[in-house]
Amino acid sequence: MTMRHALPLLLLLASLSPARATAQWQLSLVTGWSATAGHSRDPVDQDQPAILPDRPQNWSLAVARQRRGWRIAVDGSRITADLAVRSTSTTLATRGALSAWGLGAEVGRRIAGRGDGSSLWGSVGAVYERWSFDVTGGDSRWRAAARGALQLNVPFGAHWAGLLRGELLAGPSLFRPEELPEGYGIRSARRATLQVGVTLAGMPR
Repeated sequence: MTMRHALPLLLLLASLSPARATAQWQLSLVTGWSATAGHSRDPVDQDQPAILPDRPQNWSLAVARQRRGWRIAVDGSRITADLAVRSTSTTLATRGALSAWGLGAEVGRRIAGRGDGSSLWGSVGAVYERWSFDVTGGDSRWRAAARGALQLNVPFGAHWAGLLRGELLAGPSLFRPEELPEGYGIRSARRATLQVGVTLAGMPR
């Protein structure tokens, strides 16, 4: 799912009039931990270790506009990760070698629950991240990825809610072919993330 594919949903949300549905602004702060796969592999000798970002940690700040059972959101994130050589039995990691700043956008739909209680949301969107090699000195590079997420909101006050969010991202490898050892090739990258955080919701307008 790319921003081009999400445009029809964004237009649908924009077409809803205030007379037909109340709308609400929300501000969320979350932190999370990820598991990664892909990025690189020797296509001939599958026993060779993969080279990839390892154990990413992230903080994200998101602003969302909710109306009826729909929501659109934009977010900014900060990610840090190790650079790892990972085999099936061992991992050799350079701690704190990678970092990134990211921007994301998504469209979500409530799939369970109600507006004034606990609710489960599904969303699709895209992220755009600028990765830096803080230890190795490699050139920074931009990477785009598609994103799908499930998010559980649990209210605990008049305007506050706790949230639990799971994300799955898919996009191109962080590496360029010439940066990898001889015999290695790039592979598509995948990142699964679990996040926890809080949401502050404004009064409906």
